[in-house]
Amino acid sequence: MVNIDNLICLSPKDSYLVDSPVKRKGFLGELERKTGPFVRSPGVGYPYLIGFLRKNKIITDSTRLVLQHDLIEGIRPIEKLIEMKVDLSRNGCDVLFITAYTNSVREAYRRAREARKAYKAIGRSLITVLGGPHASAMTNEGTRLGHVDAIVAGEGEWAAAQLLTDVKEGRPVKPLYQAPFARIRDKNTLTLDMGIWQGLRPTPQQIVTSTSFARGCKLDCSFCAVKITNGELVRNRDYSDVVDEIRGQGIPYDRETISSAPDGFFNRILKMFARMPVLGKRYGDSLIRLIGPGYTNRFFFWDDNLYNARGSLEKLCEAIRPLGRPWAAQLTMDIAKYPALLKLAYESGCRELFLGIESVNQDGLDGLDKWSNQTDSMQDYIQRVHDAGIRVMGAFVFGLDGDDASVFDQTLEFVYKNGIDFLVANIIQPYPGTGTFQEAVTGETLLPWTACPADSDIAMDYNWPLFDGAHVLVRPTRMSVEELQNGYYYFLKEAYSLTGISRRFRFKEMGARKFPQHFVENYMVSRYSMNKTAYAIKKRLVKKRFPVVERPGEAPLPGILRRSSVTGAARPLTRSH
Repeated sequence: MVNIDNLICLSPKDSYLVDSPVKRKGFLGELERKTGPFVRSPGVGYPYLIGFLRKNKIITDSTRLVLQHDLIEGIRPIEKLIEMKVDLSRNGCDVLFITAYTNSVREAYRRAREARKAYKAIGRSLITVLGGPHASAMTNEGTRLGHVDAIVAGEGEWAAAQLLTDVKEGRPVKPLYQAPFARIRDKNTLTLDMGIWQGLRPTPQQIVTSTSFARGCKLDCSFCAVKITNGELVRNRDYSDVVDEIRGQGIPYDRETISSAPDGFFNRILKMFARMPVLGKRYGDSLIRLIGPGYTNRFFFWDDNLYNARGSLEKLCEAIRPLGRPWAAQLTMDIAKYPALLKLAYESGCRELFLGIESVNQDGLDGLDKWSNQTDSMQDYIQRVHDAGIRVMGAFVFGLDGDDASVFDQTLEFVYKNGIDFLVANIIQPYPGTGTFQEAVTGETLLPWTACPADSDIAMDYNWPLFDGAHVLVRPTRMSVEELQNGYYYFLKEAYSLTGISRRFRFKEMGARKFPQHFVENYMVSRYSMNKTAYAIKKRLVKKRFPVVERPGEAPLPGILRRSSVTGAARPLTRSH
């Protein structure tokens, strides 16, 4: 038997943050630089993976778990990572797991090659493994191009267990471990170990409390990769497992015990406040729930779609209602067909819903095969969600077949009229394995800069760093490349401008007293929480300096889309693009 001495789990940075870093300026940026990160959401992929491996005794206490999250901790050189976190006292084998989205896979490949080189220098064995959404869509790229030793695809927990079993039993590692999408309904099939994130350095003051109820989605949208990464069938989990996972994540202190909390900027404030005779007694516990160390009071469902069936969502809401904690989730807007279900969701703690509105253009929606969305019912559905007391984060996609240059102002008019509380926007992306990708390849509508640059330090099948939702990759049908790129930046700049944030607030429904909260949350979301949005709203509008590309290979890359080959690092293991 071969002992696995160190299991290293690394999450790379998104490529656009490597090539074009977003600097956190002002008071909040300076505060974070001095105190460390406050609230972060590292993801649930590794916690479910490690929980599964430990429960099934694939790894034991004899294996040292090493966590490295480049987005939270910064890009730490592998030599430094080895020095700080790896146990070199034994002579077994080390395994490096890296997870990546398509737009961060270049960083994953770089980190894998960097680790291989560092281990070779110290004469130690290392097996490099790529998992995550990109690996499930491109099951042989990383191994074929020599970046990693193996790929983990499909149901990650089972595939990774097969790989580690081969390592332990001395069998050669195979290039691909692809597990079928397994039954997860049975109790304790999956185990969430969010405690692993305490190994981050610096550790965030709070980790977003997280769970998941189901994998898969009832839809099969042409632009979405959920079917590839999560399987074709929706698979629910045991309700009590979900409740137990949430209960296991909380702030472990109150006013009486906060004095034993670790030292730190926020904890010093809490300790001082708790000792105040009047204010501390009255507000101490509430303040500790708000900024105390541990996990957030609010929790988030990582499901690609929490609403796949009315009955199962009703039972889930009934199960979590006794927890008395607020929550948010992503789901399809057809939940609004049932106001009673929205009311139940609110009573169980739902306060925000991420709704894939996608487009105000019905022709564009029809091209996505998203049957849950119809433009003639959107306004009514959004109003029903608001009437239930739930805020909306609306997601929009630009560059669809029915879109022309007027779509950006039309969408702004829609979000202002309907008081969309928060916004996410993307340009249509041909993610590998999706119908959009296949259509773009067969129709020869991929733009030339989607090819891997000749000067790239990392060989790739395509220029994956540009597949980030913020770049035009498929030739638009009713506007130019520059109009689509400009329009995307323009939309986010307007929607998250001081005026745009104000225009989206529902004064009549919410009341002026809640406007400061709306304004501050939107400002922080756009500048600090959503990196891609912060990246986009700071971009200058594209100036037309090159001919519009009508066919691949006919013109040089527009300067705004050209990316440099900057060496760097390596998104948490989530399950969809």
